[in-house]
Amino acid sequence: MQQQNVFQYLKNSLRRSGILGKLLLVNTVVFLVMLILRIVSYLFVQDGILDSVLIYLVAPGDPSLLIYTPWSVLTYMFTHYEVPHYFFNMLVFFFTGIIFLQHFSEKRLLSTYILGGLTGYVVHVASYYVFPVFAAEGAGPVLGASASIMAVFTAIAFHRPALRVMLFGVVPVPIFVIAALYIVTDLMGIAEPAVEGQARIAHFAHLGGVLFGAISIIGVSSPGHFMNKVDRFFSWFKAPKISFKRKPKMKVHQGGTQTRNMTDEEFNYNKKLRQERLDAILDKIGKKGYEGLTKEEKDFLFNESQRK
Repeated sequence: MQQQNVFQYLKNSLRRSGILGKLLLVNTVVFLVMLILRIVSYLFVQDGILDSVLIYLVAPGDPSLLIYTPWSVLTYMFTHYEVPHYFFNMLVFFFTGIIFLQHFSEKRLLSTYILGGLTGYVVHVASYYVFPVFAAEGAGPVLGASASIMAVFTAIAFHRPALRVMLFGVVPVPIFVIAALYIVTDLMGIAEPAVEGQARIAHFAHLGGVLFGAISIIGVSSPGHFMNKVDRFFSWFKAPKISFKRKPKMKVHQGGTQTRNMTDEEFNYNKKLRQERLDAILDKIGKKGYEGLTKEEKDFLFNESQRK
C-alpha cells in the first residue's frame, strides 16, 4: 500500500466523507480558529480579540441587528469556542448523521441541518417576545450546532422510532427514547433560573430544531413532500472541485452515451467504492432478503447489473 503523508490522508479522507464529514470539518475548522484566538488573547493579554470575531459569527438575540451581520443566521450553527460544547455536539452529530444517511440522502442531511438551525434561531428569538418571564432579560445571542443536530436527531427518531441503538455501546435502546430524553431535558431547562454572569442555554433554539425535525418527517414518503423541493434547491449549490492531479488518461463511458474524463487514480478509487458498496448490499440481502433493501440500494444494485 502506498504511503501517504498527512495532507494526502486528510484530502482522501475528506473526499470519502461525504456531506457529513464536510459539515463536521467546517465545525472543526471554526472551533480551531476560535481556540487559537483564545490562546492568543491569553498570551498577549488581549481579552477583546475573541469577542471581536465572535460578534460576526454568532446570531444576535435582537433580530434588528441582523442588518449588520445577516450571514450570522448561518455561521452561528457552525460556531463553538468551548471544548465540551464542540466535542459533545460533534459526537452526537457523527453518530446520528450516520444513522440518518442510512435512510435519507446527503442532500436531505444538509437541508435538515441548515433549516433546523434556522428554525431554532427563529424559535429562540420568538420565545423572548412571547413569554413575559423573559421580557426583562432580552434574547441573548445564539451559537453552536445544537439546534441543527436536534433537527437531524429528531427526524430520524420520528422516522424510525423503534430503531435500536447501543447506549454506551452496551444497552440496546430505541432511538426515539434517547431523543425523548434530550427533548425532556430541554423542556426542563426552560424553567431553570438564569445564573448571574453566565449566558442562558438556548433551550428554545434546541426545541426549534426538534420542531423542524418532526415536521420534516410528516408525509415524507409523498413525492410532493416539501423537503424534496428543498433538496432540489440545495442541489444547486455545489462546491468547486480543486484538483492538482495530472491530466486525465482515460474516458469512462456512462450509460453508453455520456463520457467523463477520469484519471487512473480516480477511476480505481471509484471502482473500489462501488465494489465495497455492492458487497455490503449483497451481505444485507443475505441477512434480510431483497425486500430489506432501501429504494436507493435497489437502484444502485440495478445500475450495477446494467454496468456489468
